Amino acid sequence: MGLLEKFRGTSPFKLVAQHTKKVHECVVLLRPLTKALLAGDYAGIEDLHHQMSKTEHEADDIKAQIRERLSEIYLLSVGRNELNRFIGVQDDVADSAEDYSVVLLLRKTEIPLEIKNDFLAFVEQVIKVSEHLLTVAEELSLLSESAFAGEEAKRVIQAIDQIGEEEWKADKLQRKLARHFYGMESHLDPVTLGFLDKYCCTLSAVANSAEKASKYLKQIISR
Repeated sequence: MGLLEKFRGTSPFKLVAQHTKKVHECVVLLRPLTKALLAGDYAGIEDLHHQMSKTEHEADDIKAQIRERLSEIYLLSVGRNELNRFIGVQDDVADSAEDYSVVLLLRKTEIPLEIKNDFLAFVEQVIKVSEHLLTVAEELSLLSESAFAGEEAKRVIQAIDQIGEEEWKADKLQRKLARHFYGMESHLDPVTLGFLDKYCCTLSAVANSAEKASKYLKQIISR
């Protein structure tokens, strides 16, 4: 290996894509967790929470590998700070997904039939935001070979902008769900309302963090 190769080190972008994939595995678990909640399957929620914790820990391990790899590379084709921030915010996606599973464990909350469809629609849209982030992150390794330039880079930036659109749709569905259950407050006890609001907040944090991560990706590519 030549001196230049030693300074460049092994590209971290395949590991970055692995991290995104593992984070998305956490997000996908929101679907069965929510279905278990709506069905009143609290034993199922506990099993899925353990699976979520395991998957989030695996994401943490990959994050540590990336940070170690970055510390060994002297020459990097992108901004080191932006890449570190991207990894950190992407980790927030997994953390927020795990937070949701924790909140579900705290109370056996019965979900009103009237809001179940809105609840599921919101969860599916949050997952969709993460799916878009995964698609973009998987392009990083290829983009790094072309120095993050050319038509492929432009196409990926357009895909990143679409993540913002998907997150906006998630926000709209969150507001629709919240209006729905707060419109039922005369029929629901305050603790149930509080937990429904907490569910919304933790799910929203997943989508918000995914969008924020995508903005750091855009900075990486643009610079």
